[in-house]
Amino acid sequence: MVNVTTFSTLSEDQLNVAYLQESLELSRYRAMALSFLTFDTSISGLMSTMATECEQRLCHLQEIAGRMGISLAINVSPLKEVPSYYNNSRHFFVVDEHMGRQILVRAEEAAEATCGVFDRMLNTNAIPDLHRSLTSFVAQKNSERRVLQECLEQWGIGLSEQCVIS
Repeated sequence: MVNVTTFSTLSEDQLNVAYLQESLELSRYRAMALSFLTFDTSISGLMSTMATECEQRLCHLQEIAGRMGISLAINVSPLKEVPSYYNNSRHFFVVDEHMGRQILVRAEEAAEATCGVFDRMLNTNAIPDLHRSLTSFVAQKNSERRVLQECLEQWGIGLSEQCVIS
């Protein structure tokens, strides 16, 4: 027999993990949008678009939690923190192609890790209401990763202005 309290706790934990992961993604994309603003406005705009998509997923997670009667442990501090890879740099804003390439490589690595997190969540999901959303999140995260890969490839050959979502 399944204990309802255990299921509720697992559901709450899974929603909180998804919310925290997406909050970290939002913070990363916002910081990247700002850091590329002075060097490459097309990549800045792309990162801003990805941040907006993160906001939409966060709202969706809040709606699911509300329908389930679960309150998310919303922590706004990750939204205000600068991602750790900026702490090792003397500059916040991208000042040259080398720095931009490094940030894009780290972003691609982070996007790949996030794909893995959401994929594992989907494979271990115990919440019927969350299954369709996680399936969509995994597809969206894979698309983000591919877009970042393409931007990195185009950045390497000097075509960053083509890095826009169509």
